[in-house]
Amino acid sequence: MTKTLAAVKALDRAKAVYEDDGYVLRLEQQLPPPFDDFVADAVARRADELVVIEVRSADMAVGTRDRLARLADILAAEPGWRLDIVTYEPETRPPDPEFDDIVRRVDEARRLADVSSDAAVMLIWSSIEGALLRLSKNRGVAPDSPIPPRTLIHDLAIHGLLSDNQAARLDDFARVTNDIAHGMPSDPMPPDLLDWLARFALAAADDRTATVEDMVEWFTANYTSPDDAALFYDKEAGDYFWMGTGPHYPDDVLRCRFDFALDSDIDEATRDLQRTSLYWAQNARLDSLHE
Repeated sequence: MTKTLAAVKALDRAKAVYEDDGYVLRLEQQLPPPFDDFVADAVARRADELVVIEVRSADMAVGTRDRLARLADILAAEPGWRLDIVTYEPETRPPDPEFDDIVRRVDEARRLADVSSDAAVMLIWSSIEGALLRLSKNRGVAPDSPIPPRTLIHDLAIHGLLSDNQAARLDDFARVTNDIAHGMPSDPMPPDLLDWLARFALAAADDRTATVEDMVEWFTANYTSPDDAALFYDKEAGDYFWMGTGPHYPDDVLRCRFDFALDSDIDEATRDLQRTSLYWAQNARLDSLHE
């Protein structure tokens, strides 16, 4: 399970205390029998003493307290075992980023790109962080407390809100911004990449991101293959009688509809759709033929 920054810091502080007392501490340790179905946040060992360490927020739910109390009783029945609970104060969730602030930073980054690539990169990264937080809230998967941006990218990909290609591109960008922030050398950001990052930030802030699956689902909801549409095929002309419904090409349609998408994602969605048909009819036009 992903730990919050406060939980990680609390465990780091506890680790130092236990080690000063002569314990050897292992993180995310699977327990031996009879507790081998349980993975502890940490286990501290000193001679015959075994301490199971669990890190929890000070405002943990009543159900969590009850489960930990039962675990403490079970461990206490085994010679040399005990449970220690390390608590931390819950972090205050920052206010949600404002859409207008994200737009402003993107505009400033675009103006700065020709003057200072590093400054533009940092402004775009600030916009993306805010946009991803807005996206996570809009889709109901916002973290309960602050987590590192790269962890948020990973979590959004797991929830299907970012494609694998988007997550990889954003993770690489996070590494670049970290280098710049710490004074490390970096190459100027390619203009086409900076442009995509700006478009992505605006789309994510407005809850308009789309994975490959999202694009395929949208396309097949709005377009139909000519065979499924039962369009007449003119053998002499070697083409369908489209009657104003097409032909439409997936690549062109997707690039127009999802202007914030990565080329690699559009290419993948196009290949998926072309397994059914190279050309498609627009449903709205088909419907008008039957009115």
